[in-house]
Amino acid sequence: MSVQRHHLQGVAQVRLFLRDLLSQWGRVRLQDTLELVTTEVVTNALIHADSEVELRLREYPDRIRVEVRDSDPHPPVPTAIVADEETNQEAESGRGLLIVDALAGDWGSSPAGRGKTTWFEIAIPAE
Repeated sequence: MSVQRHHLQGVAQVRLFLRDLLSQWGRVRLQDTLELVTTEVVTNALIHADSEVELRLREYPDRIRVEVRDSDPHPPVPTAIVADEETNQEAESGRGLLIVDALAGDWGSSPAGRGKTTWFEIAIPAE
């Protein structure tokens, strides 16, 4: 799935795409977590990369891998939460990656052509 450059309304389309795909895969139980983490990564890509964003999902027996590709070569960097509450309140971005880090089993970024792919994996719980 692709989201056009700077098209933040495309995030709603991503949610619909995820719901349909997870329903087809029989993985509705993972919907809330995948929607939250995927929309964080897609939104970051739309805001920080001056490019179209490509979304890919892969299902494995034990996990689902989500890849978000954009044209910005710089890896995403989470903003640390610090002891100074005033500094925390003034931070404008970077908190979404803390959500990714908390909910994804693993995540990272790798170079892809002239840009990068930010990826994460969500474990499929045992039945």
